[in-house]
Amino acid sequence: MGDVAVEVVPGLRAEHAEGPLWDAATARLWWVDIVGREVHCYDPLASDDTSWSTVGEPGGVVLAATGDPVVASPEGLALLDRTTGMVDLRVPIERERGENRANDAKVDQRGRVWVGTMALDKRPRNAALYRVDRDTATRVVDGLTISNGPALDESRGRLYLADTAVGIVDLFDLDGETGALSGRRRFLDVHDAGVWPDGMTVDGEGMVWVALGRAGAVHRYRDDGSLDGVVELPTTNPTSVAFGGPDGGDLYITTSWFDVEPESRAAQPLAGHIFRCRPGVAGTPSPRYAGVPPALAKGVDR
Repeated sequence: MGDVAVEVVPGLRAEHAEGPLWDAATARLWWVDIVGREVHCYDPLASDDTSWSTVGEPGGVVLAATGDPVVASPEGLALLDRTTGMVDLRVPIERERGENRANDAKVDQRGRVWVGTMALDKRPRNAALYRVDRDTATRVVDGLTISNGPALDESRGRLYLADTAVGIVDLFDLDGETGALSGRRRFLDVHDAGVWPDGMTVDGEGMVWVALGRAGAVHRYRDDGSLDGVVELPTTNPTSVAFGGPDGGDLYITTSWFDVEPESRAAQPLAGHIFRCRPGVAGTPSPRYAGVPPALAKGVDR
């Protein structure tokens, strides 16, 4: 892959940036600031970033077929009205577990949302991964601590899932028609290295890109889990990655200021910024979620 130069995306900074999503229909980058409790939409051509405050910590954001943002809120998937800033919970997830919140969210080619959870105090094995078919959430992987990712390789029937707290990424066989997962096996174990796997994506060559917290880098892995390349960053804690841009060749990398040790923050002035690079490969934009009726979508510019 060779050396890849990264640049700071002007004006995009957060306490804990996460969940980047490229929407090809509007050429916008959506992302969230979990600790800052904001949902953002960035227009690269205009260098304009719009944000909305949320009541709880947003774990991620996806777009409905109407183009309306659907937030992975602490209680589940909630529709965000961009005019009023109000949210409307549509798909409850783990409401019986008040100690948990929703975390990363991804959409597959059939419009299903895959949503992970985590405990606010990061208690072990209290979280899970859910598959949301329109308005129905089904728990598909249990016993997780911090569910992150997932990353989808639907052309080969694969789903990658990180449990950040224990430093592992597991690989599942994915039935594209039913959404069923099977054949769980270990893809990556970085626990002994003292780093943590966070957000992930898959490029057009089937390689897996993983943001590695504490490593100050994003790693590209072959499908057998061997390392293929490294993108170095000027801050220790990248949180997630997504391909975007007109040709899908821009890799956006979100980072955290909050997760940097307090004594190290002064030495990392770019912590919390979003970075962009051109690694020489492309990925696909996010599909849109097939659920959530557009009750709040009237008068919204899409």
